[in-house]
Amino acid sequence: MTSHHGIFIHPGHPAETLVGDVALACGEKLRPTVNGPADYIASLSDATLELEMEHDYEEDKGVPFKHYQVVLTVRDSDGDREREGVTARQIFGELAVLRRYWLVLVFDLQAVIDTAAPPGQETFPSARGH
Repeated sequence: MTSHHGIFIHPGHPAETLVGDVALACGEKLRPTVNGPADYIASLSDATLELEMEHDYEEDKGVPFKHYQVVLTVRDSDGDREREGVTARQIFGELAVLRRYWLVLVFDLQAVIDTAAPPGQETFPSARGH
């Protein structure tokens, strides 16, 4: 499995709101998928976005991944990690300004690049059902 950037998002429901917010953040409509691990996919000019409405990641490197309902994976079309990081940071930033999600931007599930939380909230969500 190749390394990639991911944005973990909580809450992920209502799904329609989150899908709409991600579409606005990336500037492209997300399409539902039929097969595969992703529930939605978007093709940008130089990247593919995969939105999974649930995942099985546990806590790692001090990040409680299991408390985030959704993961958005960013994969550069040509494997350009620097460009992929720029794309992921832009989308993360657009979602963060909405101030309604807990977010954590990671690379390869090993390095935390940035976090965001709704106003007045702790860095990480306390539980899945929050």
